[in-house]
Amino acid sequence: MKTLKTTLLLMILAVIITSTSCTKDEDTSKTGAFSSGIFIVNEGPFQTGTGTITFYNPDSNLVKQDIFEMVNGHPLGNIAQSMTIYNGKGYIVVNNAGTVEVVDLATFKSEATITNLINPSQFLVIDASKAYVSDWIGHIAVVDLASNTVSRTIPAGTGPDEMLKSGNYVYVANTGGFSVDSTVTVIDFTTDKVIKTIKVGDVPSGLVADGNGRIWVLCKGKGFSGWPQAGDTHGKLIRIDPNSMAVDYSYDFTASDVHPEKLVINKQKSMLYFLYNYGVYKFNVTLDNATPELFKSRSFYSLGYENSTGYLYLSDPKNYVSNGIVLRLNASDGSVVDSIQAGIIPRGFAFPE
Repeated sequence: MKTLKTTLLLMILAVIITSTSCTKDEDTSKTGAFSSGIFIVNEGPFQTGTGTITFYNPDSNLVKQDIFEMVNGHPLGNIAQSMTIYNGKGYIVVNNAGTVEVVDLATFKSEATITNLINPSQFLVIDASKAYVSDWIGHIAVVDLASNTVSRTIPAGTGPDEMLKSGNYVYVANTGGFSVDSTVTVIDFTTDKVIKTIKVGDVPSGLVADGNGRIWVLCKGKGFSGWPQAGDTHGKLIRIDPNSMAVDYSYDFTASDVHPEKLVINKQKSMLYFLYNYGVYKFNVTLDNATPELFKSRSFYSLGYENSTGYLYLSDPKNYVSNGIVLRLNASDGSVVDSIQAGIIPRGFAFPE
């Protein structure tokens, strides 16, 4: 009798466990395998091969490589440039392919491919119906998000790249592409019209807005760090007054053989971080006489900032032909939190909304 009771109890427990497991599986299938985590954009080999996306879940330490091809059965394309998250979708810019891949963020299944682009770089959502794509060919492509098609283009400078939406305007950093530009184009996104072109330093490559709405522009200067050439120019950190649309502050970097790049700002909108002189530097925008300070001495390729944790994400591409790594640092003290295995040449990050 005791054995029968035990058997019945075990059968009841099995039913409960099975029922619970089914419910959990159903919930997981609804949220999707990639509903909660960070996405690392890997360029992939230059000219050959394909860019990839690495998925990282910091809660479980789960890392999955090349999730686009894993889910969709075909490669992403060459070169993966950037990724933007909006309204449950991921928009992945593939530069050499001239496309933007649209994926369901939870499952990473491809939903559409935006075409009619030449050398796209960045994707910026304006509102629920419209987005901008900077195209090195010299314009901003306006994308209809309902149809995922390019509806028109807006002229910009040479090699438009980083974009920033602030107030009623979009600021576009014209890097020069394969040449040199030194301007920021300002677009009224309600009319898709250029209202001003602002002269800054050579090769503006980073744009952020601080807590007072002032626009900070990091200009690399002409040249490449470690490869000095005649005619190279030094970098600059520029501030634009959003009311007058004029430059009201400029900090000049002294060296012309090293070049600042990859600008981010913290959640409090008070501290800038960027890569310079084989290290990570910070700059306090709340101080009148601030100067760049060395924050972490080590060479990195890319830089990102996660608002929810206050962590800096920095990539090391190793030898540029095998998988790189990403380090997470506390933005408060520079201590290393952990490292993540990435793909070939990790260059960017997409954080949950």
